[in-house]
Amino acid sequence: MRVEVIAFALFAVALSSKVQPPPAPFNPECRVNDPTAWDDAELGKVPWFDVDLDAPPHERYQEIAQVYKDKIPPVLGVLQSMVQMIFGDAPVFEMIEGWFRDAYEGGRYPAPYSDEIQGIADVVGIPVEQIAMMNVFYELSRWCTSIVAESSDNSMWHARNLDFGQLFIWDPEIETWDLTDTLRQVTVNINFMKGGKLLYKGTTFAGHTGIITGMRMGEFTLSMNAKEVSDYGLLMEWLTGDLKDTNFAMWVERQVMENATTFEEARTYLSNVQQMSNCYYILGGKELGQGTIIIRNATSVEQELKLHDGNNDWYLLMTNYDPQQDPLWVDDRRTGGNACMKELGKDGVSLQGLYKVLKSKTTLNKTTAHTVVMSITHGVYEAFLQQCPNPCWPF
Repeated sequence: MRVEVIAFALFAVALSSKVQPPPAPFNPECRVNDPTAWDDAELGKVPWFDVDLDAPPHERYQEIAQVYKDKIPPVLGVLQSMVQMIFGDAPVFEMIEGWFRDAYEGGRYPAPYSDEIQGIADVVGIPVEQIAMMNVFYELSRWCTSIVAESSDNSMWHARNLDFGQLFIWDPEIETWDLTDTLRQVTVNINFMKGGKLLYKGTTFAGHTGIITGMRMGEFTLSMNAKEVSDYGLLMEWLTGDLKDTNFAMWVERQVMENATTFEEARTYLSNVQQMSNCYYILGGKELGQGTIIIRNATSVEQELKLHDGNNDWYLLMTNYDPQQDPLWVDDRRTGGNACMKELGKDGVSLQGLYKVLKSKTTLNKTTAHTVVMSITHGVYEAFLQQCPNPCWPF
């Protein structure tokens, strides 16, 4: 696969909006019956850290920052390189840094996250505005697949692929997106502790103070997917101070993990919070039937899909498009994902089964940084770094 493949795909979508699978050799596959799709050696490769929520915010992330102090700056380096590719020598990146410095110093980053960000910047040794910028990445570029499912043994399961970094510099030598590759290297799992006890688990990137995926112990699981709607306008309003009293999605996930004590409390919170992003919250519980997709805009719920609502018997699968919306031709993970879930069947829902679904192309693609599979029923929370072997679709 070469850079020309990506150009071809983008050209094709401009000519036709018809949904169809990618051309050979990038056709979707389903590996649920492939024993080689699971490898025990992949378990445990994403490191675990503890964050003590009773500690001063400035200190909470300093251990992670120390371990990854040499790997966090390259993530920002990809963004800087991207800006330079577009604007040349014009000081655009410095201007963007200035916007975030003004937002940080102007108090638009709320507590406790502002102090956590400062603590990370102090350890890594870079300006606070750069860590502040990193913490809004997920509002700008995030493409995912999430599944909540029931198994035939009456267990609840939740799984997701985190796809991140598309269009952020393609490296033709190793055939990957530079941003995706750097983010794989800073993927971390965190045990969030409160009162000396484990409150919830989450997966994120070193340098970030929010979470992308999480599990409140004994109660509910959560992942968030982007909507295929631009949030850049809202971000600019926030940067200029015109948009107030809003929340970033990665911090919303922390807030619900720390304040909601049941599935229904989490559902209510996620339905009503004022936020920056148009998104899908995929929420799972500990009881059969506790699975829902909350389709959100910045201020309200547009639609909700539930297990057993007449259309969704034993699982829900969401990518980045509303149910009534056809996915982009270059980005149809929904069709292959649903076909693979049906091939897996309710009897196959498990850690290995859901991992194999998400290991199947094109659900797995060149932007996939990691996979998380979790279950309240079984107390399972496993994260896996992902690589998509060639031939592999770039989106």
